[in-house]
Amino acid sequence: MRGWLVIIKSKKLLLTILTLMLFLLSSCQTNNVKEEPYDGVPLKIAVVGEQPNVREGQINFNELSLSELRNSNLRKYDAVFIMEDHLSDASNSKYVEVYKNKNVPFFFVGSQANTIPFQDLENPVSYEVEAEKVNGTQNSISGILYEGEEKGYRGWKFAYPIKNSEVQRDNVKGIYSQVFKVVEKEVNKNS
Repeated sequence: MRGWLVIIKSKKLLLTILTLMLFLLSSCQTNNVKEEPYDGVPLKIAVVGEQPNVREGQINFNELSLSELRNSNLRKYDAVFIMEDHLSDASNSKYVEVYKNKNVPFFFVGSQANTIPFQDLENPVSYEVEAEKVNGTQNSISGILYEGEEKGYRGWKFAYPIKNSEVQRDNVKGIYSQVFKVVEKEVNKNS
């Protein structure tokens, strides 16, 4: 009987590792930040933390606390941004359930751990532990959308552009424009 338990636990671990690898491989990475602002439909975005400074006037931000995320109807928003100052708290398991159950894209601004601490994995780790392992200093914004048990998580990474082997951190507004374009695509899929 113990032999079967070891095999089952090994298969679960292997499945978790394969799922994580597939997520990382399927994530869209945007290295070439274009200068065009988002000119699409108005978007309504919930923000945990201070609203970002963007150049688009048709983006409507509504500030929420992490605890409000748990009790709010997030379907009235096109996406949720969680700002850097709240990432550590946002990796708490009670919030990870929110990202899985609310059916809206979540974007983690300034996450050095990508989206790993915000996914419902078998052995979750804290944001700080994962940030130390991943040290994703090139990514400006990472996002996830949970699509159900069969599909799992879909993700996005928006990286700072690289010029002459140097990471260019001065075009954050261009990165937000790219995120808004992705959000609009998700809104159109669900319309």
